[in-house]
Amino acid sequence: MRSGSLVFVCTAALLAAGGGRLAVLVETQGHALRQRAQQQQTGRVPIPAQRGDILDCKGRVLAGSVRRPSIYVDPTLVENAQKAAGRVAPVLGLSADELERAIRERAKREFLWVKRLLSDAELDAFHALCREPGLEAFGVVDEPVRRYPCGRLAGHVLGFVGAEQHGLAGIEQAYDRHLAGADGFRTVTVDARRRSICSQSDGYLAPADGASVILTLDAHLQQRAEQRLRDAVEDFRADWGTAIVMEPHSGEVLAMAVMPDIDPAQPIPPGLNQREQALAFDRLRNRAISDACEPGSIFKPFIAASALDAGLVHLDQVFAINGPTRAFGARVIHDVHPYGTLAFSEVISKSSNIGMGMLGARLGNARLHEFVRRFGFGDPTGIGLPGEHAGMVLDFSRWTSFSTQSVPIGQELAVTPLQVVTAFCVFCNDGLLCRPRIVRGVIGPDGRVVQDRSRAIAVRRVLDPHVTREFRLRALVEVVRAGTGKAAAIAEYQVFGKTGTAQIARPGNRGYEPGAYVSSFVCGGPASDPKAAVLVTLYHPRGAKYYGGTVAAPAAAEILADALEYMRVPPERTAEIDGPVVGLAW
Repeated sequence: MRSGSLVFVCTAALLAAGGGRLAVLVETQGHALRQRAQQQQTGRVPIPAQRGDILDCKGRVLAGSVRRPSIYVDPTLVENAQKAAGRVAPVLGLSADELERAIRERAKREFLWVKRLLSDAELDAFHALCREPGLEAFGVVDEPVRRYPCGRLAGHVLGFVGAEQHGLAGIEQAYDRHLAGADGFRTVTVDARRRSICSQSDGYLAPADGASVILTLDAHLQQRAEQRLRDAVEDFRADWGTAIVMEPHSGEVLAMAVMPDIDPAQPIPPGLNQREQALAFDRLRNRAISDACEPGSIFKPFIAASALDAGLVHLDQVFAINGPTRAFGARVIHDVHPYGTLAFSEVISKSSNIGMGMLGARLGNARLHEFVRRFGFGDPTGIGLPGEHAGMVLDFSRWTSFSTQSVPIGQELAVTPLQVVTAFCVFCNDGLLCRPRIVRGVIGPDGRVVQDRSRAIAVRRVLDPHVTREFRLRALVEVVRAGTGKAAAIAEYQVFGKTGTAQIARPGNRGYEPGAYVSSFVCGGPASDPKAAVLVTLYHPRGAKYYGGTVAAPAAAEILADALEYMRVPPERTAEIDGPVVGLAW
């Protein structure tokens, strides 16, 4: 009896001590233990936001999102990683070993993507598998995936997104903050067997869907411009080409085409070798804004009109060319044809390098530099697309006696296609330089206007309105009527413009590549009241034909005719036209 009592007393003492220890544990660690238990019973599942659309100026969807199922797992709820991975991986076409490794490496994290954007067959197979117990840690969530309903149309402008649906180029990148929205989440409670039993009302955050971006592009004009440009690049075997259509009074870009084009849904195709990948990455550049080249003769109107505006020359003034060559000190200038005397308007229409060299000598470097900068060359246009090149205008301290004749004929500086057509719109817009725009506005998912960018932005007045009109009607019209741009004549409209054929400079200021040219043509119409401006540029066309008036002017005229017809501009052409003309064909 005494021994039994002793056992009882000792046992009671031990229990009392244990109870005291337990009380201390509950008192000191209870909150942490309760928090850990709660964490072990809950999991957080993301709810992806819907990315906003990108629309053309008529509301047509150029980029949108659809929802596709993706499979995730909560590694903290997986009891046996090897067994779970061995069951799930085969039906999804995954490696069981790699999935197991991923689950183990993230064992303390509550979320891990297993496979994203499943096919219907994969989703059905996974649902069939989940009818059996043991896979409660796995789940399905719908997430948005980017789609481009118009295919490759305007691919360089739209850009593309990465795996996480964030913009990596073009509008997708520039407006990612507005398009992306903000993801939400829901907190899921699981039972003792780790099965989802409910969603906690206090653990839910609704996603905020992204806003939509409305462009100035018109899908119809974009398609026409791309087709015309594609044909020109293929016909003349050019390395690449660009075409831009701009509404000159507002600065709105109606079309911006680059060839070769890209597929925004798959900008880098799979299965490429190293060389092919390098070429594919190079093609991602929007060359209309990112590639700067010497402009050649297409640059002459900017210097000539500035001299006219300054009262330093008049259109009827006679220039004694006496070509085909002329030495200006150590600088020798060549003309394609041996002209005798030319009126100043003819210096432009016949694109005389010697005539422009003579003008440069009259102006001097200080005025030349001022004229170049006044038209915006050397600065980004401010269009708001990523990757825009500012071009290259040497600091005035680096100009030499060669610059006096080089700059007026479009050498010793580099410009982008967008800079050229933006500056050319000065001749359409009473001498005002406007900032180019490619976005009209941003609209929230509730229809609220987030940004209104529809107003034209005048940068500065470059030329007097009267001088602008006179130069357009007497010099630039003559380029198409009787000069180097005859191939750009349109039957229904009086076109004005300028040709350009520039040698391609070697890297490192080491002269020019033999037989390599940048061929271009910039134009507008109708001359009496311009409604559209177009630039076509072909880089390194191959073959006997390479002059801008031959390879670029026809495509530019076709694009301009398409635009004016589409914009319902009344025909106005009554004058006789020498040579072939472009008709309106649909």
